[in-house]
Amino acid sequence: MVLAAVYVGVVGAGDAVADFNWITRSSFIGASVLMIVPYAVWRWVSGVQRWIFPYLGGQWSGSLEFQGPRGTGKREVTLTVRHSLLHIVLILDSAESTSRTLVVHADRDAGINRDRLYYVYLNERKEGTPGAGDSYRGLAVLRVEWSGCLALVGDYFTERQGGGTLLLQRSQSHPWWALWK
Repeated sequence: MVLAAVYVGVVGAGDAVADFNWITRSSFIGASVLMIVPYAVWRWVSGVQRWIFPYLGGQWSGSLEFQGPRGTGKREVTLTVRHSLLHIVLILDSAESTSRTLVVHADRDAGINRDRLYYVYLNERKEGTPGAGDSYRGLAVLRVEWSGCLALVGDYFTERQGGGTLLLQRSQSHPWWALWK
């Protein structure tokens, strides 16, 4: 870009301070565009998401079926996802507990066009419920489904020999202008 500016005559006209200001300003604008435009295209264009990895940010709702030493059952849950190109944070909330992210790994198998999340979490029981204050770790393997509405479907396992299935659908995406979410 600097060489093109010298060739055109914008830079090198004799004023070093003006040349430095022009190069600095142009470099900043160019670098900003090269960072923001690809991110915005990934975030807003579903065809690009199918090619790279889907944007999962927003509010999700669904159910969690469980079985383990304490019995079996079903709970309604909500999931909040903050997603950028470099990280994903998930917070799963039910009436009895909250799970927060320890590690998330996004996996794309382009050969069979399947996207997955491997979600390692810490579950903490809420106050006022049996076992309040207890915490344990778990792993969920969630498949990203594109059928009509974006969905997360998968199994989870806990260090307490419990497990079950999760079925979530995105109820609300983050606003288009909130690129950091």
